[in-house]
Amino acid sequence: MNIRTLLAPAALIIASFGTIHSASATEYRFIATDNSQETRLCVVAASNRLGKLKTEVNESAHSPRYQANSVRCNGASLAQFAHQYGADKTYRYLASHSMAKNKATENVTIRDLSASAASGSDEVVYVKVSSKQ
Repeated sequence: MNIRTLLAPAALIIASFGTIHSASATEYRFIATDNSQETRLCVVAASNRLGKLKTEVNESAHSPRYQANSVRCNGASLAQFAHQYGADKTYRYLASHSMAKNKATENVTIRDLSASAASGSDEVVYVKVSSKQ
């Protein structure tokens, strides 16, 4: 048995999983309700733009730890807000600067991907973002 015979089924499984996964994607678009630096941090964190987040944090007068623990986004900490919208890169960065109470609580969700793929449930969700309460 040659290596091509072994790798072909694995490639087919990976390709079909990628198709099923992308068929049920929800795209989030964030709309800032004001032009404050804190709200900009919220939008960048939830958008999973790690480089931009680090730039915004470094341009601030406050430390990353202070911002991760004091800025609120729609009532949640920066890390929790990023996690809520699947922003894994920015979540990991923010969680490394966050106290335990400001980190996301991990949970597992089991979803029937075949049902989502059949319904073609691609959607865009607009989220208004504010650091003000």
